[in-house]
Amino acid sequence: MESGLLSHEPELGGHSLAFFSPTNVFRIFLYHLISHSFYNTVLFVILLLHTIIVTYRTVKLVDYDGKWGSTWVDWALLVIFIIYTLDALFQIIVSGFILNPSVQTSQAVYEFFQILKFGQLRNGLDFKHGIYHDPAKTTLGRSLTELAVKPKPDQKIHRLAYLRSSWHRLDFICVLFYWMYLITSGIVAATDRNISAVALFRAICSLKILRWLMITKGTAAILASLKKAAPLLVNVGLFISVFWSIFALIGIQAFHSSFKRQCVWIGENGKFGDSDNYVYSMQFCGGYLDANTLEKKSFIDQNGHNAAGGPKGFLCPVYSECHALPQNPYNNTLSFDNVLQSLELVFVVMGMNGFSDLMNYTSQSDHLASALFFVAGVIILAWWLFNLFIAIISSSFVLLKEESNTSPFTDNQVGKNETDQTEINSIPVVYTKYRRIYLSVEPVFILLVFIDFVVQCFKTNTMSDRKSQVLFIIEIITSLLLLFEIFFRFTSYIPRWRFFFLRPENYIDFTLAVITCIILLPAVHDSRIAYPWLTVFQVIRIYRVVVAVNFTRKHWVKVMGKFYNLVNLVIFFLLMLFLCSLIACELLSGHVPNEYLGNQVDQTFANLANSFAAIYQIMTTEGWAQILYITVGTLASSSLAWVSAIFICGWFLFSNAVIINLFIAAIQENFEVSDDEKRAQQIRDYSEKYAPVEIGDGPFSFTEAFTSRERRRRSTAVAGLGGHGVLELLHNEQAVDEFMTRANTFGVVNNNNESQSSWSTPNFFSFAYWKKKFTIKYRKNPFYGRPTLKFDVPTGAAPSTFIEQVMRTKAEQKKERDKFVMNNPNFNRALFCLDPQNKLRRMCQKIVGPTHGKRYDGEERNLNVARVFSGIIMVCVIGMVILACVVTPYFQKNYYAKHSCDSSDSDCAAWNRMTFCDIAFAIVFTIEALVKIIADGFVYTPNAYLWSTWNAIDFLVLVTLWIDIIVTMAARGTSIRFLRAFKAFRALRLLHVNETAKQTFHNIIIVGLGEILGAAVVSLTLLVPFALWGLNIFAGKFDLCNDGDNNKLSQCTGEFQSTVSNWDVTMPRTYQTPGYSFDSFWQSLSILFQIISLEGWNDVLASAQAVTGIGLNPQQNHSVFNGLFIYVFNFISIVFIATLFITVIMQSYSRRTGVGFLTSDQRSFMEVQNILKKVRPSRIGRRPSNSIKAWCYDKAVARNGSWNKVLTYVLFLQVVLLISDYYPSSQTYNMVKDVIYLASSAIVVIYLVVRMIGLPWSSNQVGYLSWYYCKRNLWEIFWLPIVSVSFTLSLVVLVDDKESLSTIKKLMFSLVTLMLIRKSNRLNQLLVAVGASSPALLSLLFTWFVLFLVYAIAFNQIFGLTRIGPNGSPDVNFRTIPRSILLLFRMSCGEGWNSIMYDYTIQSPYCIEVDNFFDSDCGSQGYAYALFFSWNILSMYIFANMFISLIYNSFSYVYQQSSNAVFISRNTLRAYKDAWAQLDRYGTGYIDRDQVGMLLRLLPNVLKMRIYESPNTYSDIRQKAKISALQSNHGRIMAGIDIDELETQLNRIDMDRVAHERRKYTRLYQEIISSAEIGKGIPFSVPLMLIPFYKISNANQCITLDQYIQRRIKLKYIDDQIKRDKVTSFSTMLRDRKRFLQVKPRLDRKPTSQSTVPKIVIEPVVIDE
Repeated sequence: MESGLLSHEPELGGHSLAFFSPTNVFRIFLYHLISHSFYNTVLFVILLLHTIIVTYRTVKLVDYDGKWGSTWVDWALLVIFIIYTLDALFQIIVSGFILNPSVQTSQAVYEFFQILKFGQLRNGLDFKHGIYHDPAKTTLGRSLTELAVKPKPDQKIHRLAYLRSSWHRLDFICVLFYWMYLITSGIVAATDRNISAVALFRAICSLKILRWLMITKGTAAILASLKKAAPLLVNVGLFISVFWSIFALIGIQAFHSSFKRQCVWIGENGKFGDSDNYVYSMQFCGGYLDANTLEKKSFIDQNGHNAAGGPKGFLCPVYSECHALPQNPYNNTLSFDNVLQSLELVFVVMGMNGFSDLMNYTSQSDHLASALFFVAGVIILAWWLFNLFIAIISSSFVLLKEESNTSPFTDNQVGKNETDQTEINSIPVVYTKYRRIYLSVEPVFILLVFIDFVVQCFKTNTMSDRKSQVLFIIEIITSLLLLFEIFFRFTSYIPRWRFFFLRPENYIDFTLAVITCIILLPAVHDSRIAYPWLTVFQVIRIYRVVVAVNFTRKHWVKVMGKFYNLVNLVIFFLLMLFLCSLIACELLSGHVPNEYLGNQVDQTFANLANSFAAIYQIMTTEGWAQILYITVGTLASSSLAWVSAIFICGWFLFSNAVIINLFIAAIQENFEVSDDEKRAQQIRDYSEKYAPVEIGDGPFSFTEAFTSRERRRRSTAVAGLGGHGVLELLHNEQAVDEFMTRANTFGVVNNNNESQSSWSTPNFFSFAYWKKKFTIKYRKNPFYGRPTLKFDVPTGAAPSTFIEQVMRTKAEQKKERDKFVMNNPNFNRALFCLDPQNKLRRMCQKIVGPTHGKRYDGEERNLNVARVFSGIIMVCVIGMVILACVVTPYFQKNYYAKHSCDSSDSDCAAWNRMTFCDIAFAIVFTIEALVKIIADGFVYTPNAYLWSTWNAIDFLVLVTLWIDIIVTMAARGTSIRFLRAFKAFRALRLLHVNETAKQTFHNIIIVGLGEILGAAVVSLTLLVPFALWGLNIFAGKFDLCNDGDNNKLSQCTGEFQSTVSNWDVTMPRTYQTPGYSFDSFWQSLSILFQIISLEGWNDVLASAQAVTGIGLNPQQNHSVFNGLFIYVFNFISIVFIATLFITVIMQSYSRRTGVGFLTSDQRSFMEVQNILKKVRPSRIGRRPSNSIKAWCYDKAVARNGSWNKVLTYVLFLQVVLLISDYYPSSQTYNMVKDVIYLASSAIVVIYLVVRMIGLPWSSNQVGYLSWYYCKRNLWEIFWLPIVSVSFTLSLVVLVDDKESLSTIKKLMFSLVTLMLIRKSNRLNQLLVAVGASSPALLSLLFTWFVLFLVYAIAFNQIFGLTRIGPNGSPDVNFRTIPRSILLLFRMSCGEGWNSIMYDYTIQSPYCIEVDNFFDSDCGSQGYAYALFFSWNILSMYIFANMFISLIYNSFSYVYQQSSNAVFISRNTLRAYKDAWAQLDRYGTGYIDRDQVGMLLRLLPNVLKMRIYESPNTYSDIRQKAKISALQSNHGRIMAGIDIDELETQLNRIDMDRVAHERRKYTRLYQEIISSAEIGKGIPFSVPLMLIPFYKISNANQCITLDQYIQRRIKLKYIDDQIKRDKVTSFSTMLRDRKRFLQVKPRLDRKPTSQSTVPKIVIEPVVIDE
C-alpha cells in the first residue's frame, strides 16, 4: 500500500498548520490517501449508509424517547462520525485549517487579516506560482460529479484551507455538533432544556446529507449557479429585511395587545371569572353590548375597567363581554407585542397565505381601516419586493448563460444535448405502399382517440348501469382498434422494420395499446382499486391529439425545449424535499402533539412521511401559517420554539424565493433567442416605426389634456429628432449592416419564418382557413388592418434589404388607401351623409381627436377646446362611478323601505334622485358619442368610432347605462342579475384618466390576451387529462355523514350525540359533500382548477386519503396512497402551469416593451444610462461669510464627516429602542425610552436644520418656499415634517403620556429609520434600482384598481343581498363597495377564494328565494362560478403576474453589476458631482461653454478622458527622467533631468494611439459643446451621459438601433463641425499672420527698448563628459 501511495511525491506548497512542511512524509502520505479513488468510494459508501440509517430512524422512530446507546442506530452513527472526524483531520493536516498553506509569515498574517474582514473567507488567494485545489472537490465531490482538477506533475499543489470550502465548513459544523449531541444526550442528565438541545444538535449534524445535492452534474451545476447568484440574492434579502423590519415595528405600535381581547360568554347573571365562563376561541373584539341597556361599551382591560377610547371593531353579543385576557393565542406566541413575534406575523403577510386571517383579527379587535396595513404589506413586501427574487434569479441565469456559454442547469455547452429531435427527424423513411396507406388513415385513429376521450368525460357517479356498460364497450372497441393500429404501423415499416424501433412514439403507443387492452380483462377491470388507477394509460393516449394539433405542439415544444434542464431541476427539487424532510423530522419529531386546543393536528413531523407532507405543504404556501403557529405554540415553553420558527420560515423562503423561481428561469430559457435574432428584431421594429405611415395622435386622455405645453413640445421635439436623416441612414446599407454583431446574414438570422410544410398550410379543418374565409372582404379595405410584411428576403441578403422592403410596403399601403378613397367616395362620409367638408363635422373634429391613427382628410383638434371637453367628460365619469359605488342593493333596499315603496309603486322606485343622475350622465355621454361619431363616422369610415377599442368600451357602457335607466323606469329595479351587473362597466371609463393606464390595459387584456390564451390551452392539455383520471378514481367517494361513528352512508339517518363548544347536544345526521368532488367531469375540472391556485388542495388531499369506498363514510388516513394523485397534480401545476403563466406574461410584456429583444450588453448599458439620467448636481454653494452659516455649511457639505456619523449612530439608537419595545412593559422603562427618544429626535432635527441653513436654497436665493427649492430638496422636505412631529410628540408624551400619542410618535420614528438606507451604498443602490419600477407599478396599480372597481360593483349588484355564509363575516362580504374591494384583494392573493365562492352558490331551501330581488337572500351558482373564476384568472394569474413582469423588466440591479457598473458606483457619481459643484456652486444644473475644458480636467479617474495615458503623462515622464538623472552619472543632464531618458520615454509613446485619443477627446469636447441649451449652457447630465460612449470599447454593440441611428446622425454633425472649426481656425491663422506681417516692418524699425516682443534667453547647455 505504501508503494502505491508514495510512488509519486508531489511538491506540496506552503506549511499547513504552520507545522507540516511540504516535504513532511506524514502530510504527503495523507495527501495520497485522500486523493485516492478508493478513499472517495469509501466516503461515498459511508454517506450512503449515513443517509439510510437516518432514514430508517425517522421511519421507525428509533431512540427519539430513549437514552443514547439503547439501539444499534446510535452506535452505527458513532462509527460513521468517527470516520467523518478522521477525514476532517486528514484534510486539515494536508490543506490547513483556516489559513492557506503559506511559505512566508507575512503572507499568513495578511490572510489572517483578510479573514477578519471577511474578504477571503469564501475564496482562496490566487498565487502565480501554482494552482489551488478545493478540497471539497477531491473527496466525495469528485466521485459524484467528477469536478476535481488534476494538477500537472511538475506543478506545485496549493490547496485551499479546510474552512475555505463551503462543503467543508458544513462538514466541520456537522462533526462539531455531533460530538456536542453525544455529550448532551449521553453524559448530562436529561432535562427539559437538554431535550431541546439534543433535538437541535441532532438536526444540525444531519446536515451532512445535503451533499447528495451534488449527486449529478445537473444538480451540481444548479448549485454552482446559485452560488454565483448568491451575493445578489443576499443583497436583495438584506434590502427586503429593512422593509420587513419597518412593517414589524409599525405592527408593534399599531396592534400591540390586540390579540388578547376576545369575547367571553358570562351568561345572564354571571360575571367574569366564574367557572362556567366560556371564551370564544379566536373571536377578537373591541367592545361589547351591555345586556341591560344594549349600550355599546369598550373592552375591559386586565384591571377590570373599560378602556378609554370607546368601542371599536367587533362587538360581543349580549351576555358576552370583551376582555383583555392574560395571554395571546397559541400559548402567547401569536401577537404583535414584541419584535420577534411581530417579525413572524409580518413574514406571514409577506407569504400572502394566512394574512387574511390576521387582517380579519385586527379588523375585529380594532377598526376596519387596520386592513390597510396588511394591504400595504402585501403590495410592498409580497408583490413588489419579494418578486425581486424572481428578477434576480432569472436575470442572473441569463447572464451566466451568456458569459460562460453554458446552461446554468446542465453545465453543458449551449446547443449540446438539447434534444435528439434532429437525429430522429434525420431517420430515413421509405414510403412503401403500406406506409402511404397508414399515413393516410393515421388521422382517423387520432380522431378515434379524441372521440373516446370525450365520451369517457360523460361519466358521472350517478350514471345508470346501462350507460356504464355502453361506455365500457366503447372503451373496448377503441383499445382493440388502437392495438390493431400499432401492428399495422409496424407492418408499414417492412422491409425496414428496424426503423420502427428508432422512433420513441412507437414505443409509447405500443406500450399504451397493450396495457389498455390488458386492463380491460375481467380480473383487472372488476378491481375497484387497481382499475381506476390504471385508467391513466387510457387517459395518456390523448397526447397524440395534443401532438397532432399544430398550436399545442408548437407551444409544448417551446416549453419543453430544454428537457434536461427541467429533469435536473425536478431531481434537485425532490432531493431538497427529501433531505429537508429528514432534517425536520430529526428536529421536531416527538415535540408536536397530535392534538392542540381540542383540534386534530395533521402535520406533527412525527415520522418521515408526515414530515414530508408538512415540508411539501409549507412549500406550496397553503396552510403553512397554521403549521407555523401550532409548532411554535406547542414549543413555546422550550427553546425549540424560535428554532422551529426559523426553520419553517427559512424553508418557506428558500423554496418559494429560490426553488420555484428556478423553474421559471428554466422555462424562460426556452423562450430566449440569440443575440443576432434580437438585433434583427430591433431592425424590424425600428424600420416600421420610421416608415412613411400615417401616425395619429390618438384620443385625448385626461392627464394629457392638462400636460404643460412645454412638456409636450419637448417630447415632440425628441420624438422627431433625426427627421430625414433617420430615413437616409435606414436606406444606408453600411449603417444597418454594421449594427449586426456577427457575420450572419439576415436570411440566416430570421428564424421566425417557418418553413411551409404540410401541417402549416391552412386546410379545411384549420382556424386560419376559416379566418381567411370570413375576413377576406374586410382585408380588401386597406384602412382595416396592418400591411402584411412578408419576410421573403433571400438568404445571404444584407439587413438593409429588409429595411427597404418594409418601407416599400408601408408606402404602398398609403397609396392603396388614397386609391380606395377615390374609388369609394362614400367611405369617408360620416353617417353616410356628412362629407369631410361638412361644417358640423369639422366643428366636431375640432372638439375631439381621431379615435385611432391620423385623421384622414379632416380638421385637427383644437387643444384648448379639447381640454375643456375632456375635463367635463372626466368629471362626469368620476361622478357616475361614485354614484354606482354608493347606490348598492343594500342602499336601495333601505331607501325603498325609508320611503315606503313597495312592488306596486313603480314611480316611487323609478323617479328618484339616483335615476335623475343616471339620466343626466347618460345624456352627457350620448352627446360625447355623437360628437365623436359625427367627427369620424360610426363604422364605415377611415377613423370610424367603433374601430377603436376604447370607443367600443365607451359605447358598451353607454348602452348598458340606458338599459339600466329603461329597466328602472319600467319597474322597480330588476331581478335579473345580469342586467344589474351592467353598472360594473361604468368603472372602465376611469381608464381614460391616464394614458399609461390605458396602454397597460390594452397590452394586458387586449393585445396580450392571445398569448395568455395560448398558455391556457397548454395548461388545459394537462388539466383535462387529470380531470378525467380523477373522475375515474374518486367519483362518488367524497360523500360523507356528519356522524363519524356511522360507517355506511345508507344509514345516515336519525340523530346522534355530539359536543359543541363544551356542551353536549343532540344533532341530526346529515348526508353531505365537502363542497368539492370528482362526481362529474366538470366538477373534477373545477376542483383541479382550484388546486392550481394552491388554495384548498390540502383539504382535497385529506378527503382523498380518507376514502373508504363508494357508499362508505370516509375515515381519516384510511387510503393514504390516494394522496399520490393530489401530490402529482399539485407538483405539475406548480412546475408547469403556474410557472408557465408567469413566464408567458413576462416574455410577452418584455417583447411588447422591447426589453425582451435587448442583448445583455444593451440591457446593461441601458440601465447605466437610466441611472445616469437621474443623477442631479449637488448644491454646495459658496461658503457663507457669516460664522454660524459657515459652520453649518461645513457640516452639511462633509458627506463622511463626524456630523453624518453622529446621525448614523443616532438612527441606529432609535432602531434599537424600537426593537426593544414589548408589551406589557414597566413604567420606568418606558420613561427612560421616552427621554432617549426626545434627545435622539432633537439631534435629528438639528441635523436637518443645519443642512437647511448651510446649503443654498436656490440658485438666486429667491426664498425658502420657492418651487425650485422644493423640487431640489425633496428628501429634506420629506423628512422635516416627520422628524418635527416625532420630536413634538416626544416632548408632549413626557408631559401627558397618552397611548394614542405614544403610538403615533413611535410610528413616526419607524419611518425615520428609512434614513439609514441612504447611509449604505449597497442599500441605496438597491433603492434606486427598485424605485425605477415604481412609475410602471403605479400605472399598473391604477389599472388594477379600475378592474377592482368593475368587479366590486358587479359582485355587489349580484350578491349584495346574499346571506353571509360560514366563510364570511361582518367584514367579509359584498354588502358595500369598500368591503367588496377588500374581499377581492384577499381573493387576488388566493386566500380562501373557493370557499367564499361556495357561500354564494347557496340555493333554496337554505335561503329565501322570491321573485322580488330585494327580498331574496339567495345566491347564484352560475354567476358565482363565472365571476369568481374570471376574477381569479384576471387578477391572480394575469395582473398579479404582471407585477413580476414589470419588476423583471424594470429591476436592473443584476445588470448594474456588469463591467459598466464602474460608471454608476456611488463613489464615481459623487466624484463627478463634486467636480461639477466646483463650477456650479448653487446646483443650477448648467455651466458655461468655456468651463467644459476645466470640467474634463476635474473629472475622476474613471470618467477622465486623457490624450496621454499613464505612463506617458507629463508627470510620469518627468519623474522617470528625474530618477534617471539621480541614478546615472553620464549622459546629458539639464535642470536635474536626464535628456537621454526623456528622449527614450518620448520615443516609446504610441503616436497612433495618441492621435486616436486626441480625436476622441476632440469629438467628446465638441459633442458636449453642441449640446448646450440656448440661454442656459451645458446641462449637468450631458457629459455624464456621453463619457461612457468614449470609455467603453464596444459602445456601438451596447446601444439599440434607435440610439445607433441617432448617434450616427449626431456624430456626422459633430465631425462636420470639427472640420468646419479646423477650416475656420486655419482661415483665422492666415488672417492673423497677414496682419502680423503687415505690422512686422514697423515693429522692426522701433528701438529695442520700446519693443513689446519679449526676449527669449537660452542658457548654454553644459555637457558632463
